[in-house]
Amino acid sequence: MNNDLIKLVDAIANLKVLVIGEAMLDCYLQGFSNRLCPEAPVPVVNVTEQKQVPGGAANTAVNVQALGAKVTFLSVVGDDWYGSILQRSLEEQGVSTKHILTQSSRQTLAKQRVIAADQLLVRFDRGSTEAIDSATEQALIEQLERCFHEVDAVIVSDYGYGILTEKIIGAIALLQQSSPRILIVDSKRLTAYRNANVTAVNLNYSEAVQLLGVSVLDRNYTEQIASYGEKLLDLTNAQIVAVTLDVEGAIAFERNRPPYRTYAQATNHSRATGTGNTFVSALIALASIATTQDAIELALAAAAVVVSSDGTTSCSVQELREYLYRQETGERKQKNSLSLHHSSPFTIPDKYVPDPSSFVARIVSYRASGQRIVFTNGCFDILHAGHVSYLNRARALGDILIIGVNSDVSVSSLKGPTRPINPLLDRILVLAGLSSVDYLIPFDQATPINLIQLIRPDIYVKGGDYTKETLPEASVVEQLGGVVEILPFIENRSTSSIIKRICQAQLAEGSQQGK
Repeated sequence: MNNDLIKLVDAIANLKVLVIGEAMLDCYLQGFSNRLCPEAPVPVVNVTEQKQVPGGAANTAVNVQALGAKVTFLSVVGDDWYGSILQRSLEEQGVSTKHILTQSSRQTLAKQRVIAADQLLVRFDRGSTEAIDSATEQALIEQLERCFHEVDAVIVSDYGYGILTEKIIGAIALLQQSSPRILIVDSKRLTAYRNANVTAVNLNYSEAVQLLGVSVLDRNYTEQIASYGEKLLDLTNAQIVAVTLDVEGAIAFERNRPPYRTYAQATNHSRATGTGNTFVSALIALASIATTQDAIELALAAAAVVVSSDGTTSCSVQELREYLYRQETGERKQKNSLSLHHSSPFTIPDKYVPDPSSFVARIVSYRASGQRIVFTNGCFDILHAGHVSYLNRARALGDILIIGVNSDVSVSSLKGPTRPINPLLDRILVLAGLSSVDYLIPFDQATPINLIQLIRPDIYVKGGDYTKETLPEASVVEQLGGVVEILPFIENRSTSSIIKRICQAQLAEGSQQGK
């Protein structure tokens, strides 16, 4: 997939994008502290660095420009020092300020952060948050009307600080009726854009539960949001609703399609700001006839680049290409690792899942569309009739059958140094030939508890030679809301009995030859 995303990055360079919203100036005072102030028990910060960068909608515009598209930025600032610094910073990053309006009675929005030894100590906010005056509002509408027909996509970055007034939103809706564009809205009041023919909206988990009017959960919030896809689409009236879930990645909803779920990579950085702006900016790929899935994957990749940096930042074309290339190379190496390890000429089947963490997105989509996930595990060293019957019955209990296959190391630890008879690759290839099997995931541990916690199966199946009391993973399945099914044991059908018969046959053959 990443190879397709790399091509999509190149397609973005041909796009013209309009960004409208509240421009802000993000200011940083960085230094160190080794003493407390004598006037009060607060740290004294010795400032070693000071910087000002575009924030808010201005950061969205910078991200669009950094991704290679041509950006037109509409906003309003005050006639003050912060406004001058903001416009100068935008120009330095290649974003034209000729469409930014100045309202003399308005203060430019600014956020001042004080940081010592990588620790954010305090943030000071300033600037006007009331609606722009009527004269500025009319001038902004005229700017919007002049620029709208010249672009391929429009991003609304609405922080609720007075730029996107009711009349401005109405003007966007009218323009969308007469000459629709790809319209992406990032706003804390998404219902205000219901009549604007919105292509996609973006919101985070907190904003989603607030819009839905449901409780915030400490766990399982991904599944919670997945169950509200239709309602989010109804509330926003958007074609696509993308909910970002911090380290959990994102989930996207469309009419009459299963949710699309994707995961983010974990990072140690926690002070990156503007990640949401980067995500929204990359969604302009929708204007390049990208699929929703590709657009979401690209947006998440761009956000991952930004998350690895401190402060307000953006994702450049080169950084995104390098990130996607690393991902593509890593996935290819991982996919081929099994065959390379065994120097095998066999092609790895599509049912083989080398990285279960990246597979969770598909599982969530299956479950959200009402399909029941069945999971079982085993060595499957020598596949026999008992296995085939068992797997057919397991598959009949649900819609998707996932098998955890013990690795060679795991089999040896369970069965002894003479096992497995067949290496992992051979066992994967044989199991993949069964129509009852949907996915195969190897694991190294003695039990599949880690896989169960990741997959969260609706049904966990084991053979009749086990009981719930002898399965340490059974309680984990039930804690996660699943059920344990013990299928009847088929007598005289086991790998051990087959090996025993083979050994007996060899002894008998040797005995006959010795006579």
